[in-house]
Amino acid sequence: MSIPPKVHILNRFSGAEDDTLLFLPNLTLWYGWHHRHGTLPVDWQDLTLSQICAELGVPVWESVRPYEIEWGAVRVERHESEQHREIRYCLGTDTLVERWQLGPDGDWWQVEYPVKSHADLAVLLKMVRERSYRWLPERLEPVLEAVGEAGTVAALLPRRPFAQLLLEWLGWSEGLMLLFDAEMAAQQILRLLEEQVASVEERAAQLPVEIIVSPDNLDAQFISPGFFARYLSDSYRRAAARFHKAGKYLMVDTGGAVWHLLEHLAAGGVDGVQGVCGPPQSDAPLARARAVLGPDFTLWGGIPQDALLPQFPRDRFEESVQEAMAVARQDSRVILGIADRVPVQADLGRLQQVIAWCAA
Repeated sequence: MSIPPKVHILNRFSGAEDDTLLFLPNLTLWYGWHHRHGTLPVDWQDLTLSQICAELGVPVWESVRPYEIEWGAVRVERHESEQHREIRYCLGTDTLVERWQLGPDGDWWQVEYPVKSHADLAVLLKMVRERSYRWLPERLEPVLEAVGEAGTVAALLPRRPFAQLLLEWLGWSEGLMLLFDAEMAAQQILRLLEEQVASVEERAAQLPVEIIVSPDNLDAQFISPGFFARYLSDSYRRAAARFHKAGKYLMVDTGGAVWHLLEHLAAGGVDGVQGVCGPPQSDAPLARARAVLGPDFTLWGGIPQDALLPQFPRDRFEESVQEAMAVARQDSRVILGIADRVPVQADLGRLQQVIAWCAA
């Protein structure tokens, strides 16, 4: 009797003996974009993500956000076109504005952050006090039913408070300078955010899923090990302890150079990371990441997402895939994947080639 894909995935987290080469491409971004725009391949126009994974012969990865943010007295105004998005947060006479544009990868890129000054930080503090999370666990049921044993469904947390503050409100470059200049105000916001995230984690620990994802998009170009120790380490440690007590695994999403942070994530109790790979996207090829982490940590990735783009040199595509496959075959805690997600403009022929190589 064959082992279901879900078991193979969970074996990578538990450390159970499993010599199968597991290739798990995260198709959520690719599918979501093409489904919304009606640009899925003709034969797949009416298929769900789970059905497309079955057609490709790969396990399913789905993630669900079981909550909505409620803003209390804050009025949130959204204005969106095909290429641009503006969101305005209004509380009394105060307004914070963020702007986005559609990137070449089909995802939204933030080009203006809401907090631009010390005064804006004070406004953000008032707005965060108004904010809460509405719990919606019923979102999980239809996805769990659709995926079954053909893959796994993870629950998405809000980002870690420090990642929220920088990624969503301040921005990495100017935001870091503002953080240095107004640390006391920032610490007040971080404490409030930590309380709010902890309330979500408490409920997430009771969900009928095995993997919890903190979508922090970590990048060591902006978060040094010192920053990690100061602003993130305790937060991860508390979350990991809560989920381990409930028999769940905590995985963190990364979004760039991450090698210098890996050992700190492991020390904080995190069970695995998504998005590890070598250049041009990151600095943590599977073998290098394993060398610093030791054997008891789950790595998902290995193949840079750029390698699936048509303009990426074919020989480098083949080289990066074969190198990652060679490591994954010898490492039962590796999930071979596209770091971190299959891009919107992916050449499906290349994806199918990876699948064929893994099956050979």
